[in-house]
Amino acid sequence: MFSFHISKQRLACYSYAMVATLCMFINGYDASVFNNIMNWTTWNEKFNNPPNNNLIGAVNSSTMVSTIVFGFFASPFISDRFGRRMSIFVGCLIIIVAAIIELVAPNIGGFIGGRVVIGMGAGISMAAGPTYMSEITPQDIRGRMLSFWQIAYSVGALVCTYIALGTSYYPNLGQWQWGVPVLLQCAAPAICCSLIFFCPESPRWLVQKGRDEAARTALLRIREPQEVESELQGIKDAIKWEQENTTQSYKDLFVTPSMRRRLIVGLVINFGQQVTGQAMMTQYSSRVYTKIFTDQSTITLINALNYTFGILFTLPATFLSDRLGRRALFIIGGIGQATMLIIAATVMLTVPQPDGHPSTAVGAGVVLVMFLFTASYKPTWGATVWIYTSEMFPMNVRAVAVAVCSNTQNVAGAILAQAFPPMFASMGFKAFYVWVGCNVVLVTFVYFMCPETKGLALEDIDVIFGATAHDVESSSYDNEKPASIRDDETGEKTKY
Repeated sequence: MFSFHISKQRLACYSYAMVATLCMFINGYDASVFNNIMNWTTWNEKFNNPPNNNLIGAVNSSTMVSTIVFGFFASPFISDRFGRRMSIFVGCLIIIVAAIIELVAPNIGGFIGGRVVIGMGAGISMAAGPTYMSEITPQDIRGRMLSFWQIAYSVGALVCTYIALGTSYYPNLGQWQWGVPVLLQCAAPAICCSLIFFCPESPRWLVQKGRDEAARTALLRIREPQEVESELQGIKDAIKWEQENTTQSYKDLFVTPSMRRRLIVGLVINFGQQVTGQAMMTQYSSRVYTKIFTDQSTITLINALNYTFGILFTLPATFLSDRLGRRALFIIGGIGQATMLIIAATVMLTVPQPDGHPSTAVGAGVVLVMFLFTASYKPTWGATVWIYTSEMFPMNVRAVAVAVCSNTQNVAGAILAQAFPPMFASMGFKAFYVWVGCNVVLVTFVYFMCPETKGLALEDIDVIFGATAHDVESSSYDNEKPASIRDDETGEKTKY
């Protein structure tokens, strides 16, 4: 008879990681809020009458800019000084305040101010979430757990879109038609704030602060008892080496070829995540679909279905990331994304549109192709970018490096938020070919620059990026490091 057993420590590890994924749920919900309400008459009558493309871009880009600033500077400071949990808590608390500001804003300036505050909270919590998850999960399930980070984004967007779909049928609600989805932004951050301090702090952060006993206690909550001492010793050895051989500052991101390579890879793949075409479809799918359909409720329903399938499309990352590996997913995803964009653009540019819109059958076909684009993106450039970014940096720079790299997504998002509305207005579906070219460049970059990291402990990933000094200068670590990276019998490093 088939039996399934999971230890209480492993179950606890899953549970604590899922609390952290609420940060990404919040991000997905927030991205979906404005995408859904920007075309509604009730919102435009109050804030954007007559409609203005540049103003729409400003609402989105203002959020991105504040996310970048606070992600770069505030999140690493809070995370390294006060712990990963505190960074998550502070970010979520700020988002609750921001949602209320948006709701009561008397004019567009006040609404943009609320969006700026949303960005502050998102910047602080978003960088801390994957860092925390990567530091509490063991290497055999790290890829699987971090794939839930991207799933949480889709779930958040889905929940928001179905709420918006429900209120879209009731324009007589007036301000509350868009106010209900905005107000409910408070729910997930409130839940996260109430739960995060019931989770253990990152053992790696505790060791870095000299709190070895607290780290042991934390590990006992999330590891099998026989695993605790060996993992704790590995963490202590790695952090001791970093304290003796690094500056423990931002300089460490640039001082060695290995670190510079990782920083370049992190910046490129995170910027690339947005220019695959996904930022366009996340922020402006409603605008894109107005070229295909005329009914706003139909567009909202399509968005809802897209987010629904987005959850299912992300699920393959939970097992493929630790089987196929990160590199293969990047390459497969990039090729799939480019193919779907070519098909959608070519169809829309060549089929007859006598009334300015294609036939219902053609429109349905294009929607299907865009769903397949989402299927290509979600488990690959959606989930895997977060996995790869959060695991490839050493402890001494992990918080700041993840913050810097992940906020490159927001740099790209801010640029596209401002650029896409006028770009799409002038180019139409020809704009899709720009994203096709971006996907080709990204696939080429991954092939030549990104080594495989699946199945390695965080303390072992240095070697595959060429950080050989770590092994040479710390004999105790060399004796303890696992067989996956020890010298083989010929004296050569294992090849990846």
